Amino acid sequence: MAKYTFSSQSGKAYYWNTIPGFIEDDSSSIIGQLVRKAFELGKAQSDAWDNQIKELQTRLRKCEMDGDIIFEYDIVRLGKRIDVVLLIRHMVFSLEFKNGENAFLAKDARQAEDYAIDIKNFHKESEDLYVCPILIATDAAKYPKYQSLGCYPDKQIYLQRENIDTFVPKVQVLSEKYGDDTSIDFNKWFNSPYHPTPTIIAAAVEAYTSHDISEIARSEAGQDNIDACEKEINTIIDYAKANNKKCVCFVTGVPGAGKTLVGLDVVAKNLDKDKNNLSVYLSGNGPLVKVLRAALKKSAKDMHIVGKDTDEAVNALIQGSYGFKRDNAPKSAPTAEHIMIFDEAQRVWNADMMKSKHEEEYMAMSEPSLLYRIMDRHKDWAVMICLVGLGQDIYDGEVGINEWFRCGIEEYTDWEMYYSKGIFSQSEDRGIDKSKIEGCPRCHEISALHLKTSIRSFRADKQCMFVDYLLDNKPEQARDVLSQISAKYPVYVTRDIKAAKDWAKKQVRGSQRCGVLACSSAQRLKPEGIYVPKEIDEKNWFLAPAEDLRSSNMMEVVASEFKIQGLELDWAVVCWDLDLRRKSNLEWDFYNFRGTKWVKRNDPSQQRYLLNSYRVLLTRARQGLVLFVPYGVDEEEDKTRKKEWYDKTFEYLLSCGVKELGHNQY
Repeated sequence: MAKYTFSSQSGKAYYWNTIPGFIEDDSSSIIGQLVRKAFELGKAQSDAWDNQIKELQTRLRKCEMDGDIIFEYDIVRLGKRIDVVLLIRHMVFSLEFKNGENAFLAKDARQAEDYAIDIKNFHKESEDLYVCPILIATDAAKYPKYQSLGCYPDKQIYLQRENIDTFVPKVQVLSEKYGDDTSIDFNKWFNSPYHPTPTIIAAAVEAYTSHDISEIARSEAGQDNIDACEKEINTIIDYAKANNKKCVCFVTGVPGAGKTLVGLDVVAKNLDKDKNNLSVYLSGNGPLVKVLRAALKKSAKDMHIVGKDTDEAVNALIQGSYGFKRDNAPKSAPTAEHIMIFDEAQRVWNADMMKSKHEEEYMAMSEPSLLYRIMDRHKDWAVMICLVGLGQDIYDGEVGINEWFRCGIEEYTDWEMYYSKGIFSQSEDRGIDKSKIEGCPRCHEISALHLKTSIRSFRADKQCMFVDYLLDNKPEQARDVLSQISAKYPVYVTRDIKAAKDWAKKQVRGSQRCGVLACSSAQRLKPEGIYVPKEIDEKNWFLAPAEDLRSSNMMEVVASEFKIQGLELDWAVVCWDLDLRRKSNLEWDFYNFRGTKWVKRNDPSQQRYLLNSYRVLLTRARQGLVLFVPYGVDEEEDKTRKKEWYDKTFEYLLSCGVKELGHNQY
């Protein structure tokens, strides 16, 4: 391992060496390095690595092959790791191992080929190299069909299917056919920047411009409102380009107002207008990224735009923020993109949380500060567009929008900031002086950056207001607002979960979606048959056909606030547990369930996170919802589900004007 040391790029791979160095390295030492780098590891993975290493050492020793080997190489932005990469004779071999498998499965072949496509499309140092994907089913018989040794025009060699005995001879054959004696600069290749090729950019343009993005984002805002907002953003972008400026603008709006649609539109229109100035849409919300990607690919497929270039283009333009940060934080070079759209910008970590999540020194700052630093590397111009969900921070360690302003005012004094007055309407006070913002000559107030709903979306604005009053202990105001919208936006409460599900299902027409929601801390709904899993299959929950068992419409899988934030349903059942209960008619009481009992939340920030979790759940339905509050039981039967506690919540909801669901409604 002496040849390669990359302290700044240690996350790029778990192990790397020359092939001769790897052959002589102690296998248990290699396993130790792989295990230390892995985030989560089971015995099956450790055993697979052990077998893989020994088999590779044995077979590579026999052929006396020179070159380099890398285990678990990370295509950082795309969140993928390649099992093994061989750099031999100016070529790249991408190996996908299936240890113990005795057959070549189609899904494994797709996975192996996808990795090679990713290398060709996004790895700058491989753009002009021959890249060969090899699927290795270790225990399979020799592949019986003819395998072409040809390649595509971009120098990607056709997929090869080999077993543990045949793959090294195949590498030798291909390296003789396509390789040459020019050496690869390992440092340069290993640390290659993310670099979308012209082909992938063209595919992205086609994917975006051949369908209606609003079908994905499902905006509730008036189109005039969205058009005005996008016009202002594009004016800011044009200003930044023309004057070599750096700008950050904040787009706010009520839930369902179309913030995500604006972000996707900006990516699409700027990419189509000038293909040399890339945009990237980022979110720390994993479920949102998965669902948006899947929806966009489905839309492209429905328009008969198919192919791996299209799929990979979507992955390139819609990314998780974690990969973007990890890829760019240790670098000094600017990003490939001049425009960064950051969704759910209120869900950013403070410096303490960043330190606890990342060992690297260069990550020891707040998330907004890190993103400013990354985008500030552009010598000419850059634009960050922050899409802000007000009053929706739900994670411990989230620092909110005030940190974005603090960084722009105090740390990055060349940046200009654009916002609407609406950004202050629901933001919590985190210690920033608003007068600093209003008194800063680089801060510009633009009303169009707040998405207000038009007459066509009267319901969305008022529904959000109703939820705020309900959670802010203002039952009279909540009742008044609900009376204005109930004809078009029904809200019911019931003690019968079956009745709630039946009602929601009967409201669904055509391709509309319904689903069951509950807070992640709602742990005593299990006796009602309601389990809140940490993980769900988000793509199928939101997008699968209604008859698919994984679909939200089946109302079998419950989604928490972490899986639904930033996304919406048409009709929802929101389940209410004793984590948020009434202390009196004037106050909420806040609890966590630990072990066998409820424990009070005394930390004000934890109380706010819980309120915001319910705020997220209560604002996910576009057309109506029913609240389910269990009956509970006598204290002698179960102290954690006392009837009187549930009754207080039920009575409070009634006082807010919510009507009880009657048999005539379902």
